[in-house]
Amino acid sequence: MGAICGIYNRKNGPISEEICSNIMEIIQGFPHDTSHSWKNGSVFLGNTNVHITPEAENEELPKYDKPANIVLAADAIIDNRSELISILNLPYKETAMITDSDLILKAYLRWGTECSKYLIGDYAFAIWDNNKKELFCVRDHVGKRTFYFYMNKDIFAFCTIMKPLLIIKGNQSDLNQEWIANYLSLLEPLHELNITSTIYKDIVQLPPAHSISITKKGTKIKKYWDPLMVKKLKLNTDQEYEEAFRNVFFEAVNCRLRGNGNIGVMLSGGLDSGSLACIAAKNMAESGKVLKTYTSIPFPEYKNWLGNNSLADERDFVQSIIDRYNNIDFKFCDSKGINSYNSLNRLMNLLEHPFKFTANFFWMDNIASQCSKDGCSILLDGQSGNFTVSFGDLTSFVITMVRRGKWLTALQEIRSYSVVLNRNQMSVLKYFLVLMLPEKFTKKYRRVFRKRNNKNEQEPKAPINFKLSTCWKTDELLKKLKLGKYYTKNQSLYQIRKFIANSLLFSQAGEAETKLSLAYGIIKRDPTRDKRVIEFCMSLPAEQFVKDGIERSLIRRAMKGILPEKIRLNYRVRGTQSADWIQRLLPEWKELKNELLTMLENDALKRYIDLGVVEDSLKKIDELPKDEDYYEVLTFMNIIALGRFFSHNQYNPVNIII
Repeated sequence: MGAICGIYNRKNGPISEEICSNIMEIIQGFPHDTSHSWKNGSVFLGNTNVHITPEAENEELPKYDKPANIVLAADAIIDNRSELISILNLPYKETAMITDSDLILKAYLRWGTECSKYLIGDYAFAIWDNNKKELFCVRDHVGKRTFYFYMNKDIFAFCTIMKPLLIIKGNQSDLNQEWIANYLSLLEPLHELNITSTIYKDIVQLPPAHSISITKKGTKIKKYWDPLMVKKLKLNTDQEYEEAFRNVFFEAVNCRLRGNGNIGVMLSGGLDSGSLACIAAKNMAESGKVLKTYTSIPFPEYKNWLGNNSLADERDFVQSIIDRYNNIDFKFCDSKGINSYNSLNRLMNLLEHPFKFTANFFWMDNIASQCSKDGCSILLDGQSGNFTVSFGDLTSFVITMVRRGKWLTALQEIRSYSVVLNRNQMSVLKYFLVLMLPEKFTKKYRRVFRKRNNKNEQEPKAPINFKLSTCWKTDELLKKLKLGKYYTKNQSLYQIRKFIANSLLFSQAGEAETKLSLAYGIIKRDPTRDKRVIEFCMSLPAEQFVKDGIERSLIRRAMKGILPEKIRLNYRVRGTQSADWIQRLLPEWKELKNELLTMLENDALKRYIDLGVVEDSLKKIDELPKDEDYYEVLTFMNIIALGRFFSHNQYNPVNIII
């Protein structure tokens, strides 16, 4: 694993040695064990490498296969090694320390540009085929590693990060108005709606599950995987589904324990990270290894404001795992003194653009830093579990059953759910009846059930300038994706799966993970986002996710005897990440507010912001914000981030047309 970069002059012209040296110097600024480059006429490839796995110590990247006349630059870790070694019929003597780059090259020689269909893991790579005079590049199925590129009529350039591409352009790149419009239009922590766009107009992301081929004649981008196309799985009993789940999920976890250093897990008190931690600890205990866990907890001065069914401090649940497996070395991380405001510049520099998951990213960064200091090479998490292994909410199940005409099944689960959680059956039934009415009749109802839990509050508004929103049709896109003000719980299983397959969430998560990994010389990995896990969960019938009134049923049943009962059978309490987010900001609130007010006078920002929305939010907050002022404070942070980015880039959009 590491960073890759490359330039292809499609006119066969020379490539500047100075530019090659400059971009290598940038990627060499991240922790790495080795660094090499390869240059031949009109093609340049560069690679840094971190020895995450034992096999990586034998890597020499970029890798030149002289007999085949091809060269590989790879930021990759391949998980289905045994399967590939068998399919490719590699001699036994070659398999012990065969590198992941060897497997990629051999897969390319066997399957050509279809090779990515057979490679499972976290990767982005580029192959220069000197026979075809073609540059072939790939990003993995779920976008766990980043791949940015820039091209004009003469050159194609790519890199794991964007900064080298700005150098290739001569540091002249207009900001992307569409990206900024999307950023400001979203209420969610997402910061983009177009999966290919970046904040720079001429720098593009290769989407997850896509390849790009570049020749003198042109460029071809191809999608090679669609999880919606998976064949539906039909088994005879619940026990067979549970066994199949364990086979797939255990393999997804265990194959990610292949590392040179220690193994860490970002551990909460929930089903996802709890399950993978138990699987990992059980596996590692067999070889006498210790699993390191890191749990984010509130800072010491935190004052609880959550209801009885929400939990800010999950230590009691985490402790049940620690007590069960004696090979766990745990740390509770309170990130004292750190908040989303005082860490903003550093994290924005790491991500290379403004970002919106400010409530979480500072403590994720703190854990990644601690993990690196503890000698970990791999940091696992279960970030995508809600969409895969622990999917299964009653709402989507009932909507799905009703739309299939299975009213009786829906009613039975509502009854069972009411019994399990000791809730009034008629109240639960009323919730679903109102939810399934046309939207114009449910608007008031949905307000009541917002997370804010305040009937007198207005729904939050995005701070985007109306003309900018109209220009980029952000409202239409939000409506299509059911985001922002168009978000509704009235979605079937298919609709949710369709959104997951869009890969917006996966791509954004992959970007953050890649850049954290680069910064700390580790690799951040998520077994719940494994291609095989996604395909398996996409293949399952809805009835496996909700059963006998119990939500997230499959993982609860499958993890019996492995995950402590305190977590497995917890139906009532849910952990709330970053519940202390706003309280952390209070000591610096005056400074934050003053910076915001100053930025609202900035002519550049005024062209993008709806000042009325911001002013209304400021009026709502008295001297200090309350914990419930989530959307207002998030809006302020988003504007400050964008304003700082404009200032850092000396950006003044005098020619913008909105």
